[in-house]
Amino acid sequence: MRIIGIESEGAGTNNQIRGIVLEGAKGENVPITRQELLKDNEKILHPKNYSSEKEFEQAVSRIIDNFCKNTRQNGEQMPEFVVLPYNQAGGKVENESVDLLSYHVKEAFAKNNVSLKTMVVASNVYDYKNVDLIHVGRHQINENDQKLLESNPSLNKKIVKTLGVPSNLSWLRIRQEANSPTKKEVLQKYDGKKTALFSLGGKTDNNAIKFTIKDADNLFKSALKLKTQGYQVIFTNSPRTPNDVTDYLFEKCQAFHMDFYNSKKIAENKAEAEANFRVYDGKHKKEFSQQAEQIGNIYPAVLNVCDFVVNTHDSFSYTSDAAALGIPSVVYTGNEIDFDRRPDCRKLFEICEKEGYALSLDEAMKQLSFGEKPHTKTLSGVAEQLIEAMTKTKQASRIKQNIRD
Repeated sequence: MRIIGIESEGAGTNNQIRGIVLEGAKGENVPITRQELLKDNEKILHPKNYSSEKEFEQAVSRIIDNFCKNTRQNGEQMPEFVVLPYNQAGGKVENESVDLLSYHVKEAFAKNNVSLKTMVVASNVYDYKNVDLIHVGRHQINENDQKLLESNPSLNKKIVKTLGVPSNLSWLRIRQEANSPTKKEVLQKYDGKKTALFSLGGKTDNNAIKFTIKDADNLFKSALKLKTQGYQVIFTNSPRTPNDVTDYLFEKCQAFHMDFYNSKKIAENKAEAEANFRVYDGKHKKEFSQQAEQIGNIYPAVLNVCDFVVNTHDSFSYTSDAAALGIPSVVYTGNEIDFDRRPDCRKLFEICEKEGYALSLDEAMKQLSFGEKPHTKTLSGVAEQLIEAMTKTKQASRIKQNIRD
């Protein structure tokens, strides 16, 4: 099944969409390129980035016209689904934006004689009028949502519930990355040694989630304990990791002979850094530039050498990456989160902990002190579940069409 997506501002969301795109193409002769996530040059296709709905509509139409033209010229299959991103911080305004995007996407494809369906990924429960499938994590559903679904059968039918979010990672990709000449040389030092990875999340632009030096210090104290137990310790940041936290942990790792690998794009100037906290503009641009030039992004190759991964409470990669790959998944739950605005963070971990897919960092450290290794269950792949739902929706649509014909 050919699936494409709309690019978002979030690297994590884009990787979730890529995971669905890749899973849909598995076993079929479907082209997979960077163009599978559509955007307007460097501008994200989102109503907030345009001065009017008319300008937004024209942009969507132009991008899809070009996509369809290139697809036909290349003799490629037209998509059957478009995956739409959802920004957790956006609330009802974001729901309305997604609905509007879906409407204009379908209209633009219809003008090119292409009939397709849309799915929004990692959404809350919302009665979209123009979206065919709504992926909602179980951790997103509250009592009011449940009542709404019980009273609205048509909405309930469109909802696809999963634990966690899809991922674009697979063991094949990880091992290919780990065996590339540059990364293989870097990772040799961990061969045959106990290794723990601290994979850092970060803050959100609306301050519903924070990540402070205090959190960094708490994580580093745990890393030191692991080191005394014979573990090699690796830290990697993410685009949302604040620059002061990045600098603090990089310097600590240097002082205590641990490895820190930067994953943030390095800011080209102050203006870029001020406009986007997801780029790096700290004290170690020189070191990180050299690191990027020599080895690139070590994640996900580094997952190939880990005994377990420590993620942070704000990041869903402890389900989409670690638990879904069968790597023991440990979660630091200390960072400051406004649970009134982001109850999903707490609920996801509670579900995962209760069902055995994740451990708290405190519990993992306790087990390690007794000589036990952290152990968690493997989570079934979310991308596969979403493709199954898409396939059923597509088949049901064809049956209805046949009946009408």
